[in-house]
Amino acid sequence: MNAENRLKELIPYNELCMIVGKLLGDGNMSIEKGRQPRFRFSHCLKDKEWVFWCYEQLKDHVELSFPKYRKVIDQRLKDGYSESYYTQSKVGEISTLLSEIWYPHGKKVVPMEFVNAHFSPLTLAWWYQDDGSLTISNSTIRKVILATNSFSNQENKKLIEILFINLHLSFSLDSQNRLVIYDQKQILYFLSLVSEFIHPCMSRKINIPKNKLPSFQLNQRTTITLPMTIPITSPTKDLRQILSYLPELLTQLQNRATYHHFFKHEFFLENTDCKRKSYQIQLEQNELRLLYECRQLTGLTMNQLTEICYILQRNKNNNLIKKRQIAYQFLTKD
Repeated sequence: MNAENRLKELIPYNELCMIVGKLLGDGNMSIEKGRQPRFRFSHCLKDKEWVFWCYEQLKDHVELSFPKYRKVIDQRLKDGYSESYYTQSKVGEISTLLSEIWYPHGKKVVPMEFVNAHFSPLTLAWWYQDDGSLTISNSTIRKVILATNSFSNQENKKLIEILFINLHLSFSLDSQNRLVIYDQKQILYFLSLVSEFIHPCMSRKINIPKNKLPSFQLNQRTTITLPMTIPITSPTKDLRQILSYLPELLTQLQNRATYHHFFKHEFFLENTDCKRKSYQIQLEQNELRLLYECRQLTGLTMNQLTEICYILQRNKNNNLIKKRQIAYQFLTKD
């Protein structure tokens, strides 16, 4: 039996996801000549709670030592020293197996098949808490970064594929060989995926500015641009009917599972090739408020949100037609 299959026998899936996230992040293997390997990780003093949380989650499977405080004198630092907490595993089969998978020739490589088989929102959340950051300026989220500088360019390209295949996230590489997302709707989706696994001491990595609800003018005139495949004959009447699905859309977006399903199944992708037409409409305060709330959750534009409302309306009408057809067939049976 190979090392990967043996490890799957010894450690449950979720705990393996945590270990994969940790080894993609700040975790590593201690490999010294003449000694057996050990799994270990450390974090700075301000993230002490994160070290202890990771220790509690993994100690029953990896046999980690109780985290210890360490102070290292380093004149290059402003304070002249650094403070951290660290833990490492006992020697044994699990550490040996991890070493065989992640350090096959004594040097760390990313075992792509193993990572892909254990890549979930939990994996991403542990990786992000170790090596990720959220950039905000002028109360606006700008980007999410996963610091992958230590991996090769080819490894990072494969990790980008894994992120898309498993979670439908579209990362790119920046000039520093880091994985980055700039698109706001992708960032909001990313934060929604990881938020339930974020430890309170790491809340800085998911806290986004809560912008105050703007004041909307009565009957504010707005331009909405939609694909010409959406039949609009009377703009005010038709668009208001479409936007009547905003409360339902907001409810679905507030449901984490539904929101993730929408995103993963490309519900939010905009068809840039189709012809579009613009319509002027006077929106009421409640419609503007609902559009704003949906936009805060997803980063989608008013046009995209209106298009999704149309899809909800069309699906509901199609379901109603099917029900009527079934009822008619039942009533006309001999």
